[in-house]
Amino acid sequence: GKHKEALREIVIDGCNVAMAHTNGREFSEKGIKLMVDYFESRGHIVKVFLPQHVRRRRYQLLEEMYTDGIVVFTPSRNIEGKRITPYDDRFILEYATKCGGIVISSDQYRDLYREKPEWRDTILNRLLTPTFVGDIIMFPEDPMGRGGPNLHTFLRH
Repeated sequence: GKHKEALREIVIDGCNVAMAHTNGREFSEKGIKLMVDYFESRGHIVKVFLPQHVRRRRYQLLEEMYTDGIVVFTPSRNIEGKRITPYDDRFILEYATKCGGIVISSDQYRDLYREKPEWRDTILNRLLTPTFVGDIIMFPEDPMGRGGPNLHTFLRH
């Protein structure tokens, strides 16, 4: 319907949100699921990007969401046993830029701002930082600051 078309797609930085749910203590697949449910219940299409190496831990909720086409695993690169700058950040920005989506992350992606000029609009205008209070998710009512659009408008095309 018309309502759906107006809603922007939601692009979740999976690692960032998983850590935010536990205040950085540990990776929480539940945190990702809570975020997916929050936006799906409001009618959004939602995608979660995670590096491939997360799959090795066999998270049941993530595997279910992968089967449902919600979770996308991105290539992990190892160089001499060290994982380098995650590709997932680049996939997140590239996909959000292509679909005009909103990125859910506390990362400001400053390191990638110069890498691709076409990502800048996403980085500047379509980033939404979540706050977890236990299992409750909260967002600022004015994501772009005073005088900017309210959350309702921000989430729409």
